[in-house]
Amino acid sequence: MIYIQENSNDPMYLQIYRQIKDDIEQENIVHGERLPGIRTLAQTLGIGRNTVSQAYTQLAVEGYIQARHGSGFFVLDASNKVMERNYVLQDTNSLSVERSELKQPVSLYDFQYGGLTYEQFPFKLWRKYTSQILLSPQKDVVNQYPDKQGDLLLRQEIKKYLHRSRGMVCCEEQIIIGSGLHYSLDILCKILRKENNTIAMEEPGYNGARDVFINNNYNLYPIPANKDGLILSSIHGSGACAAYVTPSHQFPYGTVMPIFQRKELLNWAIDSDAYVIEDDYDSELRYDANPVPALHSLDTEDRTIYIGTFSKSLSPSLRVNYMVLPVQLLARYYSMFHSYNSPASWLTQRVLGAYMRDGNYEIHVRKMCLTYKRRHDVFVQEATKIFGRKVILHGRGAGLHFILEFPDGKEEEWLIKQAEKVGVKVYSMIPFWNHRNDCPRNIIFAGYSLLSEQQIREGIALLKSAWFSALP
Repeated sequence: MIYIQENSNDPMYLQIYRQIKDDIEQENIVHGERLPGIRTLAQTLGIGRNTVSQAYTQLAVEGYIQARHGSGFFVLDASNKVMERNYVLQDTNSLSVERSELKQPVSLYDFQYGGLTYEQFPFKLWRKYTSQILLSPQKDVVNQYPDKQGDLLLRQEIKKYLHRSRGMVCCEEQIIIGSGLHYSLDILCKILRKENNTIAMEEPGYNGARDVFINNNYNLYPIPANKDGLILSSIHGSGACAAYVTPSHQFPYGTVMPIFQRKELLNWAIDSDAYVIEDDYDSELRYDANPVPALHSLDTEDRTIYIGTFSKSLSPSLRVNYMVLPVQLLARYYSMFHSYNSPASWLTQRVLGAYMRDGNYEIHVRKMCLTYKRRHDVFVQEATKIFGRKVILHGRGAGLHFILEFPDGKEEEWLIKQAEKVGVKVYSMIPFWNHRNDCPRNIIFAGYSLLSEQQIREGIALLKSAWFSALP
């Protein structure tokens, strides 16, 4: 804990520097530990970012910490260093150390995708439910192996929620609780395995899913995707045992699969004795209309494997997701995984089940939608006002990210480097392509879930200065 004494003769940056330095030397902060971000620590202490930056700069210069590109500041090993306890700190202004001279640049505005801001998590209610469950007769389960498919209360509440929000009809026996999309896909890869192990997958698509299929020795058959949606015509000759798709919000382009394509995809699955894996990763976060019904809700032949998650609506660190298996695959699942235990903590599952049972999850989702709609709208308004026709936004109306297209042909490598020079982090689209040479070079990827509305405004203004005031 860092304490600032306002009536001290020492400047605030010096107080921060000395307390962190002492903690590192006394191993209260250990090698490899990540320090709070500059913005986060400044907000916590109620001081300016420049003050924190000054302290961190001095610590970095002296070798106590190291800046890592896009990740923040990390503690270095100081155990073998001989330190002078009465060292007198020089004024950091006299050192003339620029941020760019550190080993890695630090981004003040990180348009990353995936993480959520900590203040969005319902800490009070989560603590309340945790205490209630640990003091109830249910606590005996803590020292027992839980239900292999996941806590029954949670599966029952997920079944009800899916019916209300996604138009799905299933039973709790079909629901399998997992510890993230990768876990569920890994299970599926073993269940679906045939002599011809081919998965049809969106190109571009989510690289995390692609890696699971590759690691399980599946061949990938590309379903071309662009800003207008998927091109399904080629899938009929694929010979794939399943197609992995994100129909409610295609990742990364953000398009919604129209009804005629949904029916075409389901007909392909029926005709080919195949399955559709529906990754519904952020369906709750829709801002311009009500969430579209799940592909699963249109399936009359039990050919859809639905995968949902709490990572975008509640917290990615909970490591809880779920999969709804077709009835005809349950026997194979039971046969292959009868000895597997649920990978998610029973306590986390029971707390989440109680949280959903009392209606708090849906209240939380509505609050999240309002919060992220405001950030989405600010991003659209500022980008439109500042960039004009120089940048085209793709993926409006839902989710937590945009694709920025540059009609004049600016290339992503130059765009990313220029942004870094002004303290802004944006991302390449190349990882989402299996065939990376096919990725257009005039597009980049930007999320906004970790930035406030004001930070989005400031970040976009800096991007303008980086991209349009410093032409190559």
